[in-house]
Amino acid sequence: MAKAGNIFVADNHKRFTPDKKASTKPEFVSPLASGLNRRAFLRQTSASILIAGIAACKPSTPSSSVAENNGLIPTIVSDKFIFDDHQKKSLIAVQMQLFPDDGDGPSAIEINGLAYLEWALTDPGNQEDGDGDFVLKGIGWLDGLSEQTQGDKFVNLSLTQQDKVLKQISGSSTGENWMSLLLYYLMEALLLDPFYGGNPDGVGWKWLNHQPGFPTPDKKTSYQNFL
Repeated sequence: MAKAGNIFVADNHKRFTPDKKASTKPEFVSPLASGLNRRAFLRQTSASILIAGIAACKPSTPSSSVAENNGLIPTIVSDKFIFDDHQKKSLIAVQMQLFPDDGDGPSAIEINGLAYLEWALTDPGNQEDGDGDFVLKGIGWLDGLSEQTQGDKFVNLSLTQQDKVLKQISGSSTGENWMSLLLYYLMEALLLDPFYGGNPDGVGWKWLNHQPGFPTPDKKTSYQNFL
């Protein structure tokens, strides 16, 4: 078994193969290693198409992630998945690398990326896929690699150093899958109805010039009522 600090860089030629109990969603979204310009892609693609197809883009969580939790126990209180302060800061730092405040569309903070992630990880389907546990484990691996290669935890690095670490991570199938999962949830936060916690005031829709449908969901008509 690879050590936590090395797992993001030790499996460049391996891909996880979900077992029968794992998610049947496609295994990878690969915008990172492929060099896809996320903002250009979003601006050139119909928001309606993106929203309709987003569920088919979720990367599978490795089936081993729940069994090998390294002592990290996912915590859910009420309707929110709970991260500690360091985990929150780490996730925000990664999200801001993926959706930066670069003047071209809303940033991860502006779309409530972390708050949406905390809510989405309480979804029964996402819990069954082991997404929360995988996200937590990834933070530990991220810090291990950051300390190994840059001498400090990820949140303490400069933006340039953080970018360097994430590029190294994206060269590993495990790391790419972890980053792709975070990117997937950012896409949801950008595109879904503000009722679900992301996309406040329709900021993502406004950026994409998307006219949402009516009526909008409420407590009686949210998708959870139809699971």
